[in-house]
Amino acid sequence: MDIYREDLALWEEECKLLHAGLSRDDSTQEEQVQILHPTQYAYFPIEDIKQEAVDCVRIRCGLAKNQTLGLSLGQHIIVRSSVLGPSLTRQYTPISPLDAKGYFELVIKVYMEGRMSQRVAMWKVGDKLEARGPAGHLSYVRNKFRRILMICAGTGIAPMCQIISSVLADPAEETYLRLVYGCHTYQHIVAQEEIDEWKKFWNFSCLYVLSQEPDVPSYRYKIGDDIYRGRIKKNIIHRELDGRTDGTFVLVCGTWSFDADVVSYLKELGVPETNVHRY
Repeated sequence: MDIYREDLALWEEECKLLHAGLSRDDSTQEEQVQILHPTQYAYFPIEDIKQEAVDCVRIRCGLAKNQTLGLSLGQHIIVRSSVLGPSLTRQYTPISPLDAKGYFELVIKVYMEGRMSQRVAMWKVGDKLEARGPAGHLSYVRNKFRRILMICAGTGIAPMCQIISSVLADPAEETYLRLVYGCHTYQHIVAQEEIDEWKKFWNFSCLYVLSQEPDVPSYRYKIGDDIYRGRIKKNIIHRELDGRTDGTFVLVCGTWSFDADVVSYLKELGVPETNVHRY
C-alpha cells in the first residue's frame, strides 16, 4: 500500500472517530510529540529553519533531551501538511545521524510551483511538524561488502547521509564509502559541512558531478574538492566501479528518471541486482 492509500485509510478512520465523538483533543496531540507511530501522526516542534544550498531549507525539530527519533538504517518518515487546502504527504529521510539525541533534521527542496513547497515556505519556528513512521527498509550487514558506492542527485543525499554517518561512527566498520553526488552547480550541494567532515576519515571520499557549473565560477572551491563537470552517465559509473562489481554494494537515490537511468547503467555494467538498493 502506498502512502496515499494509507493516508486515505487514516482519514476515513479519523472521520469515524469524529462521528463517534472520540476525536483527540489538543492535550492528546501534545503527548504524541514524543511518539513516532507508523499509522498515527505525531507532532514535533520546529526549533530552527535555515537556508541550505540555494534551493533547500534545513528544518530542525525537537525531541526530548535524551531521545532519538527511533529510525533504523534505511528508514524514513512521512510528513503531512494540512494548511492551504487538502492534506499533502511527502516522504523524507532525516539528514541527522540516527543516534542524534534531542532533535532531528530534514532538508527539503523548495520549488517555485511545488504544492508542498508553498506550505513549507509558511512554516516558522514554533510550529508543529506532523510526521509518522518509520517507513522503508535497508538490509545491510556490517563489513559484508568491501565497498559501498552511493550515487545520488539533489536531496537524494539525505539517505546517504544516514548510512555514511552510521558506518563512520562504527569502529568495527572497514567498509570503504564512495559518494558520487550530482547537482546543478557547486552552490546546490546539500550537506557540504557534513561531507567536509567525513572526508577526514580514511574510508570515505566524494566526487561532485555538476551539470550546470559555470566554466569560471565566481566562488572558490575548498581544498580537497573533487569536481567533474557533466552528468552522471554510464562512463562515470564504469570508472567508479573499476571492475569491482561483486564486492560493491550500490545505493541509488534521486528523481525517478535519474534512478531508472542509473539502475540501467549498473545492469549493463554487470552489477548483480542483489547488490543494488534503490530508495
